[in-house]
Amino acid sequence: MTYTETIRRNNKEYYYLTKNIRLGLNKWKKFRIFLGDKKPSKEELKKHAKEIEDKAKPFLKYYSYLSEHDAETLEDLKESYKIWLRHIPKSVKEKLNEDFVIRFTYHSNAIEGNRLTLRQTALILKDKVIPSGVRAEDYNEAINGKECLDYIKDYKGDLNTKFLEKINEILTKNTGIVYGGRIRFFDVQIQGSTHVPPHYTEVKKHMLNFFKWYSANKNKLHPFELAALIHAKLTWIHPFEDGNGRTARTVMNFILMKKGFPMFFIPFEKREDYYQSLDIADKGDYKGYISRMLRLIIDQIRSYGHNKK
Repeated sequence: MTYTETIRRNNKEYYYLTKNIRLGLNKWKKFRIFLGDKKPSKEELKKHAKEIEDKAKPFLKYYSYLSEHDAETLEDLKESYKIWLRHIPKSVKEKLNEDFVIRFTYHSNAIEGNRLTLRQTALILKDKVIPSGVRAEDYNEAINGKECLDYIKDYKGDLNTKFLEKINEILTKNTGIVYGGRIRFFDVQIQGSTHVPPHYTEVKKHMLNFFKWYSANKNKLHPFELAALIHAKLTWIHPFEDGNGRTARTVMNFILMKKGFPMFFIPFEKREDYYQSLDIADKGDYKGYISRMLRLIIDQIRSYGHNKK
């Protein structure tokens, strides 16, 4: 996927047609074609598109589950997002982060049945106001969501059992959960789902296999593939008494953040598509699952504010 890039030199703007190609593990090459100092027309962009595609074609790499187009789209978004972040004031970054925390917390909790509205979540997290009539459990889940995002942003280690347990402990604090932050030693059921989580005697074995898989693939898979598959595997194992979905969605964003990608939330309004995507993953169709997950959030990533053609 190509995009127009603007570079300023000596108070003058110059335009380039740009394409990012993966050369290997965590290594990318940027191809550029100079377009001049005047904003190019659609006809000019179309004219040079084939030229840059031919130039980059010998370097194309293939992914385990993402299509080449989707991988390029994600990389283009990552690069333009980084450029955009470098050019906005710190105060704007802080406001955007505050807004993301509110939206992520609201949507992730709402998917699991939290009754707070987006406005109520904002009142609690931003204005420190307790709306009248809200349940204590709903209020605490909102507070926990923000605390958990703050925690993963400060966390410098890698994905491991203690990290997962800490995330779940934070998310389920003061919500009536007895064994929050502990790998379960009893069976659980998922209301409204046909998936039956593994018997409690099998959980530790599945978690061990999960971390073996992670170690083997964390530097091989594309970051979005890795993050989405971690999410699917954790929700399938269901290692905790409660908060498994919220934990998995938080960890998914932790992986993306570590790799320099913007974080995202699963919209509450798309929860049925989200559940269907997880069902597809449970059946082993990881390519279909990852494609569907990307469709769920791609417009959201594009709306972060960076310019993208």
